[in-house]
Amino acid sequence: MASSKESESAESASATGFSRASPGSVAQLERWQTYRDLLPDSSDPPQYQQFDILTRERVQQLASEAHNDGQDFPIRESPGLLQSEANPAAHRAQAILSTYFNAITTKKDEIVALFIKSNLVTTESTNVDGRTPLLAAIEVGNIRTVQQLMDYDADVNAYGMVSGMPEPRYGKKPAKIYRTPLQLAAEKGNLTIVKLLMETYGADDSLIAPDGELALRLAAANGHREVVEYLPLRRGGGFRRWKTKHHKAMRRAKEAGKKIFWFFRVIVYEVPKFFVYTVPKHLIVLPIIRGVKWMHRHRNELPQIIITWVKRMGKKMWRFFNDIPKAMKDFVQWIWKGIKKMPQGAKIMLLWIWSGLKSTGTVVANIFTRFFSFVHTALTALVSFFRRITIRDVWNGFVFFLHALVIDGPKRIWEWLCKFERMAEAVFETLFGFLGTLLWCLIRGIVELFIYLPKKLLVILASIANSIEGGFKEILIWINPKRQ
Repeated sequence: MASSKESESAESASATGFSRASPGSVAQLERWQTYRDLLPDSSDPPQYQQFDILTRERVQQLASEAHNDGQDFPIRESPGLLQSEANPAAHRAQAILSTYFNAITTKKDEIVALFIKSNLVTTESTNVDGRTPLLAAIEVGNIRTVQQLMDYDADVNAYGMVSGMPEPRYGKKPAKIYRTPLQLAAEKGNLTIVKLLMETYGADDSLIAPDGELALRLAAANGHREVVEYLPLRRGGGFRRWKTKHHKAMRRAKEAGKKIFWFFRVIVYEVPKFFVYTVPKHLIVLPIIRGVKWMHRHRNELPQIIITWVKRMGKKMWRFFNDIPKAMKDFVQWIWKGIKKMPQGAKIMLLWIWSGLKSTGTVVANIFTRFFSFVHTALTALVSFFRRITIRDVWNGFVFFLHALVIDGPKRIWEWLCKFERMAEAVFETLFGFLGTLLWCLIRGIVELFIYLPKKLLVILASIANSIEGGFKEILIWINPKRQ
């Protein structure tokens, strides 16, 4: 009876065109039938009537070349950044992995199976980013490939690096973020894959990532309510999560502290040293020493040299005094050009003031509109005894009014004030040209010098507050693990 049942299941599987990795297709077909209603096109298993012949030939070509080369297969790890030109085996391994992961992300399930059957790769082979095939399939929401890889005995609880790592700053290496397949599916909010991994393949939702994240917390942090409701309550990783956030906050505070130290060093030590020691040494002391040595070497020629120098200086002074009227004329013309351009500069300033008045008027009108809307909603609710309008509607109206008063209004005014810098720079450039731009840069640098220290102190205080807030938040999460 068992053999006849297996043959019937195999016939039904072949009839639908759906085949999986391992020789025994009965259990796999049952899994498919269990979750077929969860898939986007739940009518039938996927069929491959129009198979990519070029891709099949490419896989077969890679397999033939690789095995003829005597390379060790299957590939389990990324070849990394090896020099592919000097290492043909590494070049071929990179090509195999690239094509393999491209088949996963483009949802070509049969090509993925062909790679594994050809003994080119395994279900644990990682790409150059350290991502496993399961994570790549979950990243694009490919449910069939996830099930296929699991049927090929992929490790459901294996960690791998995920995409979206932060860019390196100040020459430091980017942070490495590791996730299990279940954690990534929960983070993406894919409830179907979460159920598939947990109910069918026994994924462990209690695993804690190196940065302290749980599958439940990743779903809650990204606002995936359905996944949060499905996952069981889990406590754990709170201290590690806080430690990760605390480390980031303290790194920002440390960088700000270093900049404050260098600020005081430049002001207290480097600048006085430059004017008291460096400038006198290179402009007075060393030139005098070199001059005395030169005069000693040319002591017999000094009278003639002095006479020649006095003649040259006399000619240069005469030219200088002759050029004074022309320089004064050019200066007066430059001032006159600036005066003639004052209406254009005043126009730029007036347009900025007008935009501020418009923004302020819009803010005031919006606040009054939201206020009268809230009053109207409240009165209507009272007159109708909360039949047509509920208390929630009244509360929403009050929230909208507060939002316009506390958030929208100040935000619009702040955006207008932030345009002052561009307006002032445009005015200086209009009046004085390139010299005006330099003058504005000088003024901006002086202002930045005075506000530099308070800004860095605010960064330190904000980092400390962020760390304290993270600790308090973790306490609330421990009380209610499903808190969003």
